[in-house]
Amino acid sequence: MTKEERVRAAEEKKLQREKAEAADVKKVKQWEKGKFALKSIIAEIDAKVVELGSIGGHLLTRLSEKGLSFRIKSNPIERSIVWTMSVPEEISQLSSEGAEVSYIVLVYEAEDFCNLVNGSFLEHVDGVRRLYPSHTICYLTNRLMAYINKREQEQYKNPANSNGWRRPPVEEVLAKLTTHFVRVHSRQCVDEAEVAEHIVGLTSSLASCQFRKKLSRLSVSANGSIIPKDAADRNLMKNNVWLRALVAIPKVQPRFAIAIWKKYPTMKSLMRVYMDPNKSVYEKECLLKDLVTEGLVGQDRRLGEVCSKRVYRILMARSGSIKTDDIEDGADFFRS
Repeated sequence: MTKEERVRAAEEKKLQREKAEAADVKKVKQWEKGKFALKSIIAEIDAKVVELGSIGGHLLTRLSEKGLSFRIKSNPIERSIVWTMSVPEEISQLSSEGAEVSYIVLVYEAEDFCNLVNGSFLEHVDGVRRLYPSHTICYLTNRLMAYINKREQEQYKNPANSNGWRRPPVEEVLAKLTTHFVRVHSRQCVDEAEVAEHIVGLTSSLASCQFRKKLSRLSVSANGSIIPKDAADRNLMKNNVWLRALVAIPKVQPRFAIAIWKKYPTMKSLMRVYMDPNKSVYEKECLLKDLVTEGLVGQDRRLGEVCSKRVYRILMARSGSIKTDDIEDGADFFRS
């Protein structure tokens, strides 16, 4: 090979390597955004679920129709369904995103669930929590209330053939799941089709939520949900992200947010002043105190030093555990 050919070959090899690296980066970004979520999630179904009458048939059919992967195996807890994410090897080496799905469903036919309630239901819950301490637990029942009503009618019509059957305290037990446990709840389905639809929908949701951005108080409150319904500028705030963020700061009233917005129409314009090294912290804390707000009865009032300090300390916070309720006392900024 001539010198020019060697240079050309080296450039082509470098170009191919760069293309391969770009393709890998693209795959990782797609994975972290959840593009492969539905293809990667696997429902691990205990064999007892498939054996539950017609539930198994409906469930496997719907999972196949939706193109969702599943495995039938013997799980540590009978009648359970757990989920895993199969991370492609080339992505697992490049991405730090985890693949744990912390959710478990226990599927019961009505009669079996009633027997569990009459027996040791709460001990069963404790046993599941010991094996899956970080999981959310859901007890899924099929035709529960229809079964109980049918048995009660049979008992009423023919008491002699009731075999001493008594209505199990299902309402009391299900209420205890809410009042006595954390991340333990129940779901009642009217038939096998609803059971299958619920698990299919749950599988899709569990796949996508692994890659969803975690919500903070600010992200939840700043969507406009805390804007008072009687606020005069409610429509303006709902359509302005900066105003919604200001109102999400504790004790910053809508009229205070409007006053700040009129002086600093964007967060960038306010942060530019806050980041000015030529200003002292005290000057920055008091930056907004003289802004004029429109009073409720037409009288103009100043924003005040307390509100000004709140805005500064929230926007310039270095820790998520700071408090703003101690501003009036002049207490330490970073006291937790």
